[in-house]
Amino acid sequence: MKIGAALGFNLIDFPGKIAAVAFTPGCNYRCPHCHAAPLLGGIKDIGDAGFLEYLESVKDWVNGVTICGGEPTLQPDLVPFIKAVRGRGLAVKLDTNGSNPALLASLLAEKLVDYVAMDIKGPRFLWPAYAGVEGHEAAMAESAALVARFPEHEFRTTVAPIVRGDGEISFLTVQEMAAAARFIAQTAGPEARYYVQKFVPRKDGLLDHRLEAFPETPPQLLQDILKEVQRHLPNTQLRG
Repeated sequence: MKIGAALGFNLIDFPGKIAAVAFTPGCNYRCPHCHAAPLLGGIKDIGDAGFLEYLESVKDWVNGVTICGGEPTLQPDLVPFIKAVRGRGLAVKLDTNGSNPALLASLLAEKLVDYVAMDIKGPRFLWPAYAGVEGHEAAMAESAALVARFPEHEFRTTVAPIVRGDGEISFLTVQEMAAAARFIAQTAGPEARYYVQKFVPRKDGLLDHRLEAFPETPPQLLQDILKEVQRHLPNTQLRG
């Protein structure tokens, strides 16, 4: 199991838990706005043994572990690692881009994960542009339905600038976010928990450097999106 970093523990990443964070390097998407670009490769691998050793040092404070990335479901030893974490009496939260529904189905069947957070790449017709790759649309749709069956789950979208087919770059619109919300409501039910997140530029830290010239998502756009999205998903909140 490749683990690029143990990112400390906090009260934010895993709702209701004090959670240590395991960052797994590598991703099969190339989201232009991704701010984890420096962490996707070429970083020291502390491995599962190193992370479990870290957990031992903080066992008096943490009661959960968040596994994020990158994309954790790319790791071939993810299931044994989760079992090792649960063997220490800790709850597990998994962050995923939804590209591996077969693994999510296995985790669900074995009841190995307590909380799943899945990124929704805007409305379905923009998924390839948002993710930076094509060919994962069916997998993401299947994964969204699976995520809705976990004991605790959430969906989330960062309102980022999108590189559109004509080369224009602009933020996701209110109408596009409403379409994303309708997809979630149809797939997971209208009571699904949804977080709308702001885009934060990072100098020399985004996969597509053109997006570094953009500001943070305008506050008024976020408020307009929230108002419209809540018509479809009442349990929507702004985050970040």
